[in-house]
Amino acid sequence: MSLPRIILDCEVLKDRDSGFSHFTVPLAHELIRQNQHYQLYCYVPPTEVGGLGHTGVHYLTQRSFHKYINPPSYGFRLWHATSQLSWYVPTSPFTKVVLTVHDLNFLHQKPDERTYTRQLAMVRRNIKRANYLVTISDFVRQDILRHADLLGYTGRQPLRYVPRGVEALPTLASDHVPAYKPQRPFLFALGTVNPKKNFHVLPPLLQGNDYELIIAGSFTESNYATAIQAAAEQAGVADRVRILIRISEADKAWYISRCLGYLQPSLAEGFGLPVVEAMQLGKPAFLSRLTSLPEVGGSAAYYFDDFSPAHMQQVVAAGLAQHSPARAAAAKAQAGQFSWQQTAADYLAVYKELLGK
Repeated sequence: MSLPRIILDCEVLKDRDSGFSHFTVPLAHELIRQNQHYQLYCYVPPTEVGGLGHTGVHYLTQRSFHKYINPPSYGFRLWHATSQLSWYVPTSPFTKVVLTVHDLNFLHQKPDERTYTRQLAMVRRNIKRANYLVTISDFVRQDILRHADLLGYTGRQPLRYVPRGVEALPTLASDHVPAYKPQRPFLFALGTVNPKKNFHVLPPLLQGNDYELIIAGSFTESNYATAIQAAAEQAGVADRVRILIRISEADKAWYISRCLGYLQPSLAEGFGLPVVEAMQLGKPAFLSRLTSLPEVGGSAAYYFDDFSPAHMQQVVAAGLAQHSPARAAAAKAQAGQFSWQQTAADYLAVYKELLGK
């Protein structure tokens, strides 16, 4: 008897630098490694056929018209949609759907009305179609329950939190030099440069010291980058603030490994991947107390209770002074909870629960 066929939506691989890709690629690799009970297919853009290997995996090619005419799914027992905003959810009632929800940030940091309406409609559609909902943080699980009526969640589907894994940062060549090399001790922040990340509150942290601030992101909203620079001008530190776009993985590892501290003052986060990456190296992480960040940083991080310059300066100065080897070890232990091996095992358990095998 042939094994049941299941499919993992990897369409996000069209942009390997995106946050969704940083979730989907390592999950796919670990599912391929652990899977023994299914024929595993990955739904990928044409350029990524074979991109996840050729052993233990098959491919279904994504086509642009699949947004309007759903991809063929009648031969599959289960479809795993890896994002709450996925266009690609099967219409076949015989195909079970697992939906991973990364965040509901549009409810917390409202975008323009058009974007809000579109994202809400997409999330509602995908929740309605799903047979099983999985969130990447317990905060997001609670968020679904808090906004159940708005999202159309009736409670008929199981709702489970599965901690996402985090890969170790790449090992750097001893002679690696980043595209921009700071000339002073520096603080580092990473993420899409948009208002949700709240990066414009960071420049005053350079007052009264000789630090640099490096903000790196895969994408930048130009108006918000201008707002950050304006905040730096107002604080009198514009010459020590750098915004870098689409840095390499090697450069990211260089900045994290050499920074004085990592900063994440976000107003909304579904998880906070760079926080874990910094804590893997024992770095002090300075975070907002909003949405999922306290869950990710735990007691090993340092927190901003508000975003006033004086308070933030005090938190960072005290944290840098207090960050002993014991605190660094606690940060590494916190980061060690987020394992792709466990994440994939948990998803395979979800598949088994839905399919009965």
